[in-house]
This record gives sequence, C-alpha cells and structure tokens, in this order.
Amino acid sequence: MHNEQEKKSLREYVLGVIERGEVKMRPKWHFAFRAALYATGGIVLLLILIYLVSFIAFVLRQTGVLFEPSFGSRGWFAFFGSLPWILVLLSAAFIVILEILVRRYAFAYRRPLLYTALAIILIAIAGGTLISQTRLHGRLFQYAREDRLPIPFAGRMYRGFGGQRFMDIHRGAILKMGEGGFVLDDVRGGTSSIAVSPMTRMPPDGPLSAGESVIIFGEREGEIIRAFGVRRIGSEENEIFRVRMR
Repeated sequence: MHNEQEKKSLREYVLGVIERGEVKMRPKWHFAFRAALYATGGIVLLLILIYLVSFIAFVLRQTGVLFEPSFGSRGWFAFFGSLPWILVLLSAAFIVILEILVRRYAFAYRRPLLYTALAIILIAIAGGTLISQTRLHGRLFQYAREDRLPIPFAGRMYRGFGGQRFMDIHRGAILKMGEGGFVLDDVRGGTSSIAVSPMTRMPPDGPLSAGESVIIFGEREGEIIRAFGVRRIGSEENEIFRVRMR
C-alpha cells in the first residue's frame, strides 16, 4: 500500500513538472539519433587512434628509435628521449575522449573504468600493429618526399616525423671489415668508420660481414662513430630503410 502511494505521488510529480514546462518531452528518434551520433563519433575516433598508433610505430622503425632499447640501459634512455611525444600525447587525448563516449553505454559504465580503458588501448595497439606491418606508411612517406600527397598537412607530417635523424642512430650497409671495426655506407650516401670495442654490444647470431645491413647506436666523433651497439637489419626492416635511399 505504501509503495503504491509512492508510485502515485512520483507519477503525479513527474506529470506536474511536464505540465509546467520544466521538462520537455522528446520523441524516440531523438534518442536514437543521438545514440547513433555518439556511436559514429566513437568509431571515427577509434579509427583515427589506430592510425596514429600505426604511424607512431612506423616513425619509430623508420628513424631507428625502435631498436634503441636492444642496446641496454643507455639505449632505453635514448629511446624515451627520442619518442614522438606530440603523437603519443595526441593518442592519449583520443583515448580519454573515447573513454568518455564509451561510458555513455550500459555495457561500459557497469564495468570498472580501467577495464574499458585497457580494452581501448589493446584494440588501438592491435590495429595499429597490423597496419604498421603493411607498406601503407612507407608508400605515403615516399609520396610525401615527392610532394605527391594531396593533403599538404599529411605531407609535412610524414616528412617531419619520418625524416627525422638522430645523432646516435646510424644505418647503412657494411662496405668492408677491418681491425677494430668496419666502414659503413650510410643510407644518405656518405661513409663512416665504425669503431667497436670489447664493450660494444654486437649481434648475438654470429660475426658481421661485408654487405650486411646494420643499425649502429653510438656517438660520432668527426668521421668516426664509436659504437655502443650494432644490430643487423632484417629483410623487412631493410625494406623500410630503403625508402630513405630512393
């Protein structure tokens, strides 16, 4: 009896509010349209986020920054210092906006915030990794260098981020081996003498030989690069770096 009175009072209150014009009645299509708008916006933002993640992966591989952690603690410090933080922060902003949109749906707000955030991050990383394995960014980078991209902003972005050169990363092919190092034919067309020492991290899968493509992590002193580490470049990675040479 008490519950029925409460329901009646609540119904009368709601009807009174509507009659006074304090609440506006909206048709069902309004809510359906708004839900569709949020869903479309979320999908578009997710696709942009996946593209950004794949572009970050491309930039890291294209510039050689991706391989720095394999050279130990010094490489890790260089890695974090060389990250494209603008792109990373932009991706984080998209994740936050996506999280806000997703929380509007029942399947999301009933779950902890961390779960939905992790789901968005995992989807972005998985999708970005798949795209980064294709030649999409490599071709767009080449088009950007030739000023063939129809969108000027995209051309500047690819040339700016993909064309970066870091002082401690050197790529190329071994021209000849020698005592205490080897001569490197740089991807930009120059040559450098690479000095190695017992402290240099060398590839674990056997000695180097002339003709191999390598990436060197080390400091340049004039025409000599004192290597902290040397890594072979696989055929797939070599194809990426070859884009620079065309």
